[in-house]
Amino acid sequence: MKSPLRQLIRTGLCLFGALALSTAASAAILGTPPSYIPAQASTPPNSQAITTMIWAPGLNDGFVPQGITYADGHLLVSSYQSDNPKVGGGPCRIYQLDPRTGRTTGRFDLPPTVRHAGGIVYAGKGMLIVSDTRRLYRIDLARAFADGNSEHALQGTISLGGAVKGSFVDFRQGSILTGAYDKKAEGSKVFYLPYALFDRKTDTVIDERAATRSFSITPMAQGAAFDAQGYLWLAFSNSKHGLVQKVDPVSGKVLEQHTMVNGIEDMGFDPQGGLWAVSEAGSPRWSKWKTIFPIVFRMDVSKLQ
Repeated sequence: MKSPLRQLIRTGLCLFGALALSTAASAAILGTPPSYIPAQASTPPNSQAITTMIWAPGLNDGFVPQGITYADGHLLVSSYQSDNPKVGGGPCRIYQLDPRTGRTTGRFDLPPTVRHAGGIVYAGKGMLIVSDTRRLYRIDLARAFADGNSEHALQGTISLGGAVKGSFVDFRQGSILTGAYDKKAEGSKVFYLPYALFDRKTDTVIDERAATRSFSITPMAQGAAFDAQGYLWLAFSNSKHGLVQKVDPVSGKVLEQHTMVNGIEDMGFDPQGGLWAVSEAGSPRWSKWKTIFPIVFRMDVSKLQ
């Protein structure tokens, strides 16, 4: 079975036509606009569902946004530093944003072993989970923000092996969900892992045998988020297309599917049911893309078409 994203790519289908620059849209964007491109943003598919837009933090310092989560009234965004299309990693940082004003209210650097920080999720009780390709990190947020780095805030790691990778991550009811960005169907799966793995005295490498559940997903997955009802939302993208799916969290059956902005990465729900996401399109590394949307944005999922 062909994946929905591959069908979009092969046929060139775009329900909303080409993405056009919109000065009006840019005027509504909170935060600090990037100085390396015109302060305008492309109009994304399903723009009618977007309720808030914030320029991604760190753009003018060369950071590429990746992960996003909502934590106790704040937005957290992970980024890596690179302006080279051939370099997919670099020093990584967590930014804290005020979702009402778009203002950056805090930040801290991640351990030097983190090179991409593809996904983040707030696990409650002040703990943040950060995913890198082959390792998950648990970080005490209060200590990290106080120190400006996570050197003394690290509260455990999980090393990943075999088919289990950490391109993105989410958390629900004591289980970590993680998965891999892969262009091929055979490598596209998500795995549920016990949160208690962080408490092991020795961080030995785990693989798919440690998973309590797994299922196949559409290729090119970039982010994940559980809603309040427990349904799993997944984001898929590349430089030309984007897609969001609502899937059954047990079987992986696709329940809804919506065209989305190019370069969409991670996602996370707020307590009011708004779905926050971030796109890397037009970030320092991808400033030559036709789509310019390096933006943190909130969606009303009831308005998605």
